[in-house]
Amino acid sequence: MKNKGSQAMFLTLCFSLKKVFKDCEVYGFSNKYDSPEKYSLKLLPYDDYTRIVLNKRLSMVPFLVPLLTNLAGIWKKTDKWKGKIPELEKALREADAIFDASGYTLGSGWPKGGGELLLQTIRLAKRHNKKIILMPQSFGPFDWEGDNTAFLESVKKELAYCTKIYAREKEGYECLLSLGLTNVELSSDMVIREDLFPTASDIYASPSMASEVEYPAPGSVGFIINENVFRIGDSDAVFGLYAKLLDRLTDNGEKIYVLNTSTADTHLVEKVLNMMRDRSKVSIINGEYSSPELIDIIGRFKYVVASRYHSVVFAYRGAVPAIILGWASKYQDLAEHFQQQDYVFDIRELGVDQLLKQVDHMADNHEDESEKIKKCLERVQATSVIEDAIDALNLKA
Repeated sequence: MKNKGSQAMFLTLCFSLKKVFKDCEVYGFSNKYDSPEKYSLKLLPYDDYTRIVLNKRLSMVPFLVPLLTNLAGIWKKTDKWKGKIPELEKALREADAIFDASGYTLGSGWPKGGGELLLQTIRLAKRHNKKIILMPQSFGPFDWEGDNTAFLESVKKELAYCTKIYAREKEGYECLLSLGLTNVELSSDMVIREDLFPTASDIYASPSMASEVEYPAPGSVGFIINENVFRIGDSDAVFGLYAKLLDRLTDNGEKIYVLNTSTADTHLVEKVLNMMRDRSKVSIINGEYSSPELIDIIGRFKYVVASRYHSVVFAYRGAVPAIILGWASKYQDLAEHFQQQDYVFDIRELGVDQLLKQVDHMADNHEDESEKIKKCLERVQATSVIEDAIDALNLKA
């Protein structure tokens, strides 16, 4: 719930399930969230502590869990786990199915321990004799250093249990097929494939919980950076590139708003702005906005320059074109769904002249690109991946 891309995936799943099954209860097993009481959703902590308790079956030892929970709460100075283990176990026992929308961890861009978290979830489903669907997310590549034979055998064994696995990118799809899996299907991102998405008022327990939203002026350009591009690319070169982009946009007469979607990016935004010729020409929108609020904000730009994956997803939902600075295949695959691949640039291979040329091209052609995205959106949303998953599970209303 703290990462707005992850939040958007959960909200899409939750409200789409409720659309099909009017009276169903959806429990969100969430790794990170603040103040769950502010949401109208049922959220339970599925984190480092509760994973250990559930996977080690510690509740089978009388009185052990209350003692451990009390000690863990004192250590971390929180009561968020109090009484939650029984709720988690009850939800698992009574579940009709488990839908995993965790996003990505199973690939060599992350340590094997990250992938192991997904495998733990599958084992939990298996132990409770529940069907599990892996909703559209990233997989692969599977080329960690060293001998991966044993780990990949474990991956294949656990993934084979899933009723269905939706791979979000072609690379991930091919990686899963290479393991000999037959339960894999290629699907675009769930947030953009489903036409249903809640408003901010739908997700809060009270209207007063919603943020006071700051909107951009009509006809402005959004600029969204991502701390990860500084880690993946050459940091100094990335700073310089962002500053050049902002200078070019201001030279073109654009009104620019930097939309700061993550507190982790705040210090980076300030450094980039200080490298501009005239930072006074750029406004900043800050705020701890929910994903419905971010979709609303981004939908008001005429186009965006973005490096966060789900900020591009949010843009395309509103038929807003994007110039994308990324590094993984997920950016290219996403853009291809909307015939926007000419606007994707790899942060590791900076072609500054070509990028600036496309910035100028977008300024002149954003309305045409928006119409192109609208037509593609109709095709992408013609079928529902969630309804397909429900059919695979053979769930009846």
